[in-house]
Amino acid sequence: MHDETLLYIEDDAQRKLFYRFTPASLISNFVPLIVILDDTGCDSLQNFEYKMWNVLTPLVHNGEEQTSSFWLGERGDFYLKDLLQKLIGEIADEYECEDHIYLYGKAKSGYGAILHGILCKANAVYAYEPKIKLEELIGSKEGDLTQFLNASDTFPVFYLCDDAIADGGTPQEETAYFVDACRKYDINVHVDFCAKAMDDISEHLKTVLDFFERIDSEG
Repeated sequence: MHDETLLYIEDDAQRKLFYRFTPASLISNFVPLIVILDDTGCDSLQNFEYKMWNVLTPLVHNGEEQTSSFWLGERGDFYLKDLLQKLIGEIADEYECEDHIYLYGKAKSGYGAILHGILCKANAVYAYEPKIKLEELIGSKEGDLTQFLNASDTFPVFYLCDDAIADGGTPQEETAYFVDACRKYDINVHVDFCAKAMDDISEHLKTVLDFFERIDSEG
């Protein structure tokens, strides 16, 4: 993680968030930003590039505390959340894709994808088996993602999947809990799109991005 070729953003306390960013190779009417959240260090995700997408991949230090993998921060100090929001905003502004922001995450990073998708008012979020409640943070807003939902603000379209849904069953408990909260506030949420599981996670992500492109073109 101390590769000098990596880009980074830092706060006033000089805490850094490293990241990789690849701008779209071709310019068209649809040049969105995909923010890929991954806490596993997967090379195929961290070096992902695809078609006409601006690709932002933040990188979490392996030595950070557990809450860092949820894209929050450490010891109740959610500096990582603030840095990532600043980074998304700066890149979206520079590349003029404020109206086309998407997030992708699985498990712990699925929590981060939902949270940051809400905060940056993304178009859509794809989260596979996302964590919704964090027991270590119960009592704070960040301890339960449904606390960020309401009936008045604008929210992303949420596409949620877990193994039970992929197998044709009903959503697992945490997924169902978040879906129920979204429906309570008439927030657009879907559990009917599960990208086919693949050995190569980058192929899974490509399937999701192709889906996003299709729904955008269909309006």
